[in-house]
Amino acid sequence: MENRQLIVNGVSLDFLSDDEPIPLILQANNIANITQLNGSGSKQFRLANTAKNRLTLGFPDDVTITTDQIYSQSNAKYIVEGIEVVQNGLLEVQYFKENAIECLLLFGNIDFLDKLGGQIYDMGDSTTQWTNYGQTLVFKPYDHYWTVSNAAYSQKKTSGWIWPIINYGDISTVAPFSGHINVRNIRPAFFLHTAIELLIQSTGYQIDYQQSCLYNDPIFANLYQKILIPYSSNDFEHGTDYQNTPDNLGASFTKGLDQVISNPRVPLQPDGYPFEGIITFQPGNVYTATQVVSFTAELVYNIYMRGKIGSSQPANVQIIFKVLPSGGVPTDFASNSHYLDQNSTRVNNGGDGANKTCEEEFINQKITQQITLNPGDQFYVDYHINNIGQGPYDTYAIFRHGATLNIVTSEKTVLWSQLIQCERILPNVGQIDFLKDTLQTFGLILISNPNNSKIIFTSFKTVVNNIPNALDWSTKLKDVGKQNNFRLDNYCQVNYLRYQYDSSIPINNMPMYFADDSIPIDDKTLNPNQITQTLFQSIYSPSINVPYIGGTMTQISSPTDTSEFAVGGQPRILIDQKVDLSSAGTGGNSLTVIFSDGDPGFETETIAINDVISVPYFYKIDAPNLGNNAASHLAWKDMPGLGNSVLKGLKSTYYTEFINILKKTKVIIGFFMLTPADIQDFDFRIPIFVYQFGGYFYVNKIDSWVKGIPTKVELIRL
Repeated sequence: MENRQLIVNGVSLDFLSDDEPIPLILQANNIANITQLNGSGSKQFRLANTAKNRLTLGFPDDVTITTDQIYSQSNAKYIVEGIEVVQNGLLEVQYFKENAIECLLLFGNIDFLDKLGGQIYDMGDSTTQWTNYGQTLVFKPYDHYWTVSNAAYSQKKTSGWIWPIINYGDISTVAPFSGHINVRNIRPAFFLHTAIELLIQSTGYQIDYQQSCLYNDPIFANLYQKILIPYSSNDFEHGTDYQNTPDNLGASFTKGLDQVISNPRVPLQPDGYPFEGIITFQPGNVYTATQVVSFTAELVYNIYMRGKIGSSQPANVQIIFKVLPSGGVPTDFASNSHYLDQNSTRVNNGGDGANKTCEEEFINQKITQQITLNPGDQFYVDYHINNIGQGPYDTYAIFRHGATLNIVTSEKTVLWSQLIQCERILPNVGQIDFLKDTLQTFGLILISNPNNSKIIFTSFKTVVNNIPNALDWSTKLKDVGKQNNFRLDNYCQVNYLRYQYDSSIPINNMPMYFADDSIPIDDKTLNPNQITQTLFQSIYSPSINVPYIGGTMTQISSPTDTSEFAVGGQPRILIDQKVDLSSAGTGGNSLTVIFSDGDPGFETETIAINDVISVPYFYKIDAPNLGNNAASHLAWKDMPGLGNSVLKGLKSTYYTEFINILKKTKVIIGFFMLTPADIQDFDFRIPIFVYQFGGYFYVNKIDSWVKGIPTKVELIRL
């Protein structure tokens, strides 16, 4: 009888029999399919249908009283010979069959990955499970306002948000450069490393910085810490919470009484409109903005008119939307004009031709206008009446009871000086897809430890470097598998590493696949019916450069039309580059860049920066050396540098060890006698040495471990 316990929600459950096994599977990355994230778990096993098990697991045997427990994952711990082989696992009930409860035990990456199921944008929505219903809004502390000062003073930032200088269509690219940046026509970016850290924080896990190559190995860290995700969507929108939060900026006013808007006894006015004024609405005549606001104003009304037709001053009533800027003069917006004509009803017997007195009722008239106000600006409805005098043909009008003025604010589009929710800077992709793209960029293995809630980012480079620390499993080998493979499934002879193609950039400016590469495998027998495939497809597109201070800058808009602001069709990824303005001018002279809230001559706020600006890039021929052999650009393939130099790409920098594994693949199956301590302490970063196989190996999979029985282990030769 094996000494073991399965503790679920604090209760030690009953096994079906003394010899009922729980076969454990351990796996982090499957080299045969590295585009997937894997977790550890068990094969299906059975528990006894005892009263204790039934109560703990939600009565899976009785459909009349089954509880929601069977639709949940229960906290589980598996102890063998006093060793907690699984310290922090999850138990799932599969089904009930033949008086036994069929279950699965999940652990390793499973718990972490299960907490990453939503979209990136869900991380700012307090109504979703991905924020624990508002308890983990991890991006919220990074919310900031769209202002000149935030853009100008963010240039030195190395984490969180930043407003880098990227050409979205209106920055001069012809020397000598003006050094002027209209902040209304640029967009923020967010550092990748901060986004990943917040993604992991949202799950309750933390990064083990000391053990993760993204932080402790300069070849990874020097590039990773500089990667930016610039805003590149056509719609600059607020987060869901902001859109759904009532802010009292909108209102609905209803006219309470008839209003006669005429005065036939006043003299003509110099402006040609003898009578004008503000239509009196309740509870307020004037709508005053307390912050930058965009809204739709709609006026619905009925108006009665009487007066003459024709002549030089026919009866006319004009209803006008007006905006009075703070400290400015009123500006007319949408308006309706109402005239009497030959089709109007005659109301007197005297007078003829142009002096006929007529009347008409204008029913369900409407004026609609989208309007944006700055703080302190006022919006109101005005009217003008002409041909006011003392004769019988003078204009008379009644603005009928029941008119409504509706002001409905739009909280979707981000307006100047409004708050920006930083998760909306990032592409709206799945949280797992966002994480996977980073893992694939650097060739990483993700290892999560639910026992201490730590995440480790490691790589095959780390595994190879750990060969001196390899574990000797030679004495544990009990049998050699009947089959050794010399190739891996899911690979072709040519395996492409791709970026997205952005059709908004003409091919003559950015050729298709210019940043892509492939991993060739010299094996003519490998998948002969499909010689090529796309192994990775990034969620991002590459970017082109245009001239600017410091050499070049990224252009996201199409180079064929730079007359106005525009963004590309695909998300982008860039490397932050700090340009020192003190020596960036001709002959090493100092330069100044002016950040403002408008075009030159029309700005109301300016901030001069004369030390450092952020000018990011995807690839450039003069890319700065990031040191410690880190890649200096984001293309998969090696790219031309200055002179005859070559700038190593992502593939040759971060995939060398992985490519060597694929070149002459040896997948060996062995059966090893592993103890509970071996399973508890197992670390995928540490290779093993097997004397009988004459080499060092990466453990790709430990399949169906049960104490006291030789376990099938899949090994990849390093």
